[in-house]
Amino acid sequence: MTGLPLSAYQADDRSAVKEIQARNMLVVSCMRRAGFTAFDGDGLQAAEAPDNATALPAGAWGYLGADAAAVQGFHPPRRPLPRPAAAPAGSGEAYDNARVDCDRQAAERIGPPQGPGADLVGRLFDASLKAAGTDARVVAATKDWSACMGAAGFAADAPEALPERYRGTAEITPGELAAARADLDCTARSNLAALWFTVLAGYQRQLIDRNAEALTTRREAVRAQDEKLTGLLADGAPPQ
Repeated sequence: MTGLPLSAYQADDRSAVKEIQARNMLVVSCMRRAGFTAFDGDGLQAAEAPDNATALPAGAWGYLGADAAAVQGFHPPRRPLPRPAAAPAGSGEAYDNARVDCDRQAAERIGPPQGPGADLVGRLFDASLKAAGTDARVVAATKDWSACMGAAGFAADAPEALPERYRGTAEITPGELAAARADLDCTARSNLAALWFTVLAGYQRQLIDRNAEALTTRREAVRAQDEKLTGLLADGAPPQ
């Protein structure tokens, strides 16, 4: 998904990590100025790339990734939960009030998480997905995929049905892994993934051409926000 044409108008994972780092730096600096000199970032979000739906191997395109099919099935990757840091000694109402105020100041300094124009990009993404889903080429490939899955013993009209079927279970079962392997094989046999992403990218390029002026402004906003985050990190995010 991150390689699709419209992704160029969104903040990438690298920029998302920079935003977390800058926010954490601002909060730590603010808390120490507020008198909590031992504050070292308890409860702050770890500066890691977001674990979002793009980590899932299955979707409308079918299934991608033999390694994931062997161990992950239709569940997202299992990641260890971060261990929360203990609040510093002496924390209480004054600490809580300072923390709320510092979180607010950091959010105001950084600005909106998505920035101007994010709604437009989201709407265009949705429109491209809808168009690709009803495209005759994708519909035909999906039917081939469905017939292949039925022959393998896993009846499903569309690839999205399988993740919904298995994600509700807490544990990954042998049956789920077998379905994932069949999905992987049928995705390759039907050429669904390659076709789906090609068609989707084509619709996105059309939408970009129709919204060129607004998207150019959006791309400049994304670039400016990234430069702002880089500056905050470079100068240690001093107080304004």
